[in-house]
Amino acid sequence: MYKSFILTAVMVLILASAGCAELPPGGESGWSGLLSEPEETPDGQDVDPGYLTPATPYPTATSTMASPTLSSPPPETAPTPDPYVTLSNRTGQFNATHATEAFSFNLTAPPLIIDFEVEPKMITRVMHAKSDYKDRKYQDYTQTYPSEDSWFTVTVRDPKSGKIVAQDGFGKLFSADTHKRVFVGRSGEYLIQFDGNDVKAHILVRAGGL
Repeated sequence: MYKSFILTAVMVLILASAGCAELPPGGESGWSGLLSEPEETPDGQDVDPGYLTPATPYPTATSTMASPTLSSPPPETAPTPDPYVTLSNRTGQFNATHATEAFSFNLTAPPLIIDFEVEPKMITRVMHAKSDYKDRKYQDYTQTYPSEDSWFTVTVRDPKSGKIVAQDGFGKLFSADTHKRVFVGRSGEYLIQFDGNDVKAHILVRAGGL
């Protein structure tokens, strides 16, 4: 009888412990108040935390294509008149038979400007010399240069004293520039002289308003 009582007590304890292991009604555990699953947002919607405030878009200017216009040509400007008076504009040949020309002029409205351009006699020479390249062969070289006998001078003098007031030229004591100018800025009586040899010279003489 004592053994049956103990067996009955053990069975009661087993049934009691099995009953405590069952979940409460509704399937909720005792942690439901501490951890909760995040709420799901409806499909296709973004979460807006509220930092940005909706506003009206900035209006963009609509581009309009301007119709092409024909620009009128700029007004024609009248050429600036030459403030100088042309005294002489000619081309002369200077050689052994015609080497000098001289003119007198009373300059009352300075300046006196004499522009001249010289075409000297050109010399062409063919030289037979050794090449500077590897083969070092002899070849013919053509050289063209002004004749040493070509020269031209423009001289402006005081006719009474013979003093040179202005002078320039080509060759001899002057440079090889073929286009030059002689300038006299003081009024007075002058002797203008052209001298040369083996050259053709274009000479333009001008002065202030007479």
